[in-house]
Amino acid sequence: MSVLEQDIQSQLHNLKSQLEQARLTQRDTSFKFKREIQVLQRVVTSLSTTCVSDNPNLQSGLQELKLAIEKQKDISALIPQLLVLERLIKQNKVAMDSDREKLDSQIKQTGETLLRIAGIPSKIKRDLRDLLSFAATNEVPLNQQAFQLLTIYERSVKILISNSDSTTAILANDADKELLSRLNDELQHLITELDFSGESGELLNDIRAKLLLGVNTHSLLEETLRILKLVIQGTHAERKTSQQFLLQVNDSLATSIKSSAQIADQSESYFEQRVDHSNELESLVSNSHNVLNQAKSIEEAQNHLSPLLSQIGSLNERLKLVEEREKSLLERMKFNHCQLEALYETTQDYRRRLDDQAERIQQDPLTRLFNRSAFNERLEVEYRRWIRNQHSLRVVKFDIDSFKAINDSFGYTAGDKALKIIARCIKAELNDGDIIARYTGEEFIVLLPERADQECYELVKNIQRQISHLPFKFREQQITITATSVSTSFKDSDTPEEVLERLRVMLREAKSLGPEQILWK
Repeated sequence: MSVLEQDIQSQLHNLKSQLEQARLTQRDTSFKFKREIQVLQRVVTSLSTTCVSDNPNLQSGLQELKLAIEKQKDISALIPQLLVLERLIKQNKVAMDSDREKLDSQIKQTGETLLRIAGIPSKIKRDLRDLLSFAATNEVPLNQQAFQLLTIYERSVKILISNSDSTTAILANDADKELLSRLNDELQHLITELDFSGESGELLNDIRAKLLLGVNTHSLLEETLRILKLVIQGTHAERKTSQQFLLQVNDSLATSIKSSAQIADQSESYFEQRVDHSNELESLVSNSHNVLNQAKSIEEAQNHLSPLLSQIGSLNERLKLVEEREKSLLERMKFNHCQLEALYETTQDYRRRLDDQAERIQQDPLTRLFNRSAFNERLEVEYRRWIRNQHSLRVVKFDIDSFKAINDSFGYTAGDKALKIIARCIKAELNDGDIIARYTGEEFIVLLPERADQECYELVKNIQRQISHLPFKFREQQITITATSVSTSFKDSDTPEEVLERLRVMLREAKSLGPEQILWK
């Protein structure tokens, strides 16, 4: 064996060893990949089972991810889907934290309300106080607090029912008055969101005026019931109007379709008659030519042409009748066309009404700015644009200082007038690309995309200054109104929900410092 052959065999042996080693490595990698896929499948399955959410996008996203992993798709191809799920999970966490905070507040408020009810034995009240104080100091889980509170509530209801003669339904302490006042304010804000015209709108304004004057618990429940009835009446009226319009459209379309079908059938019949008449006329003309060619004298030609001319005359009369019928048919077609045009105008008018209604749905009826839901939609659009472009995106919230005192001192008409003027003042300082909305009763929120921080800060300071210089005069009394403002910008992995929550916390902090404050983050 030559040296060359030995070298080749040595290389082949090395290559075989390397191939075997690569095969073993690939098998180990394959086993490892399968184990990782199985672990990931179990994690996603557990996550979809334990992640309770009302968001259908989150549940469907987890299910799609689970199916994709089961099909052993490339994990790198699932990165965009995982990023979307990450955001949905963060949104779900924010919502759960908000619900947990609301539940904690509701438990405390319900417990304190139950403590103030007359007729409950001191032992139950002592148990209730122990529950509230123990939960506050030891961080008892909310569900356990709720179960214990529900147990105490059931015991209290049984005692109150059995001793109904000794209980009083209305208390006059400060806590009850504060609760009643807060509910009163919330109901007023709700009325401002309802854009009803006509009698319903006038009744809602009357209810709001009555609420501003102050009502007791019984009257508040009655006015709440009246508002619900007005909302139901308005909804039924819109539904009835829509049903009547659809019935009218259906009837008109059915009539037009039936008429069009009849016109089509008659047109086809008239066309067949014209073809027959044309064939008959062609035959008569041909016979006339034959008679003239074969006749040996004028008398003979006249004798043979006379019956042919009679037939041509009869055919001419029938053609005139067909023309009359076709003329009538054309008139029916014109009438049908006019009906369709009238139906088109009716639908266009209804469409304009729907467009106006859709615009009003997104508009605050008092200030004619965007309302809260419309602002949230536009915030989502700007947020997605910010994700793509990473430009500056800042949100500012303005809160009118001591606005309740204006309503209490000068009436809700004066308060409404002030809000309109302030809304125009803020909007006048903004650019076309900026977005402003009335967020709650006396809160305005502004979205400032693609603006430098210093520019935004100067704008906010200028708006505060313009509001404080507005000439308000109520009942011959000059009033100065100020606004507190807070602002934050989108950074890193912020979501719209997180930014709005940050603004809420900042505003509470700013209001505690005094009027006309500005907090900037």
